Amino acid sequence: MALARMLEAERHRGPDGEGKHEDRGILLGHRRLAIIDLSSSGSQPMCNETEDVWLTLNGEIYNFVELRSELKALGHRFRSQTDAEVVLHGYEAWGMERLLPRLRGMFAFALWDSRERKLFLARDRFGIKPLYCARSRDLLVFASEILAIAASGLVEVEPSESSLAAFLALGSVPAPETALEGVVSIPAAHYLEISREGEMTRCYGEPSGGASSEEAIPSLLRDAVRSHLVSDVPLGVFLSGGIDSASLVAIASRFVEKPLKTLSIVLDDPALDESSYARIAAETYRTDHREVEVRAQDFQDALPDFFRAMDQPTVDGVNSYLISRAARKAGLSVVLTGLGGDEVFLGYPHFRRIRSLSRWLPWIPRPLLGRWSRYRPKIEYLRNPTPSNLYLVFRGLFAPREIEELLPGASPRALAVGTDDPLDAAIELEFSHYLGNQLLRDTDVMSMAHSIEARVPFLDHPLVEGVRSLPYETKLRRGVNKPLLLSAIEPPLPREIWDRPKRGFTLPFHRWMKEHRQDFTERTLGSGLFQQDAVHKLWQSFTEGRAHWSRPWALVAYSAWRERVLGLRAKKEPIELTAAPA
Repeated sequence: MALARMLEAERHRGPDGEGKHEDRGILLGHRRLAIIDLSSSGSQPMCNETEDVWLTLNGEIYNFVELRSELKALGHRFRSQTDAEVVLHGYEAWGMERLLPRLRGMFAFALWDSRERKLFLARDRFGIKPLYCARSRDLLVFASEILAIAASGLVEVEPSESSLAAFLALGSVPAPETALEGVVSIPAAHYLEISREGEMTRCYGEPSGGASSEEAIPSLLRDAVRSHLVSDVPLGVFLSGGIDSASLVAIASRFVEKPLKTLSIVLDDPALDESSYARIAAETYRTDHREVEVRAQDFQDALPDFFRAMDQPTVDGVNSYLISRAARKAGLSVVLTGLGGDEVFLGYPHFRRIRSLSRWLPWIPRPLLGRWSRYRPKIEYLRNPTPSNLYLVFRGLFAPREIEELLPGASPRALAVGTDDPLDAAIELEFSHYLGNQLLRDTDVMSMAHSIEARVPFLDHPLVEGVRSLPYETKLRRGVNKPLLLSAIEPPLPREIWDRPKRGFTLPFHRWMKEHRQDFTERTLGSGLFQQDAVHKLWQSFTEGRAHWSRPWALVAYSAWRERVLGLRAKKEPIELTAAPA
């Protein structure tokens, strides 16, 4: 019954089929989103020939064809054309320790070896695909969403108080903690092994450290994009009009026989709308281009479904929800997205600013910083200028003093970082926190809410390692954003796309939130979590243009998520946790 509730809670993640396997106290379940080998041979949980090793996998293994050839040469026989089956045979051939470094893709899986009585839970190198677990008495419950774990009825459904301060500091809940008490995330590039001897968590995804060259990047980039185009169902590209998505379209168009399908959003705010640049890319590469208009009323109408889809509170994700909904209506099942391009190729302006700030900071008197922080609270971080605090000046959401005003007694923990160099630290934190805990998590949840598989070619690990090994000077040349990426595209991107100030894909939240200020304020205060005076002060700052929209929106999003979780707990109807696909 618990497994049935969990599978129902994740129906949106796999509407094409359902499977279960039971073996002496082990229950595995799978919701299938059929992408490769649409036949019944691809159903999961999947077993080996002797039916003593079982697998349920979420994601894609992009080098499965090469691995299958290698395994066939070793005598393994395959019954399907799926990528999942190579994980089963790869485990038999090489064991988990040697298998995982060979996998190239985005994945989270559970593998049960009944011969050895071992359970493995594993996750890809960058945490593109989620995997959570919780303990309840002698049980281990695991799933792709924390609300599916809650749906099991086997764990207490309790919002985590400690995660709230961290959420306010960062805009997302930092892994391995989650927004639910007792539920944790399997770390990226790690696997958990449980056996008679106990359990252990191991890291398998350490960078190889091999040197690359600037000349090698075009080949690595082409190979990354080509490998992500494998699909037996309709595939397209999210085209925002920026460098990253236009680069994907430029490369992908070379490897498809029919015009590539592209999709972009048209906004009713000229200052934010980038659809004209998306059209330039679409016309240049002759794509089958679709545009979806998003207006204030569309935002308001989508909010109830968005909040239902939100697995953990987030300050972002609405844009991913809306474009994924449009992709489903356009008949797509797989989309490529430019996510990761800014982290890999150092496209964010604050990478340069952190470098400059770290050099000038020793000359700024500390009393002056104290006075400045009254007007710009995040400057408070500079009074203790650790590498992680330098990062939070640019990427943090609320400063410690503001968090204390909203939640008296709350204090976020310091961010751990493995280097003293400010730029190295910023890149490390960008991957682990902003990318891993926010962008990738939101993209997965909001695309899967519409049964869409979102792929991220810029996070193909050979490409990431190749770019990482190059000196910063090749990636941070003056006057050009992401010069290494631009030089890797042949023929070059249209100048109109790259020769302009960087602007991310942002919805007109500022205007939309002003129009619904009263409703949002009431929702925030209705949670009873935040100090009333601090909430009104924040909304006043936002209205006067002194606070970014993401700050009051964070309180709205968390309040909506908590309201939903507490309502489900009170009603004891976990099956209704599932988000409705479009």
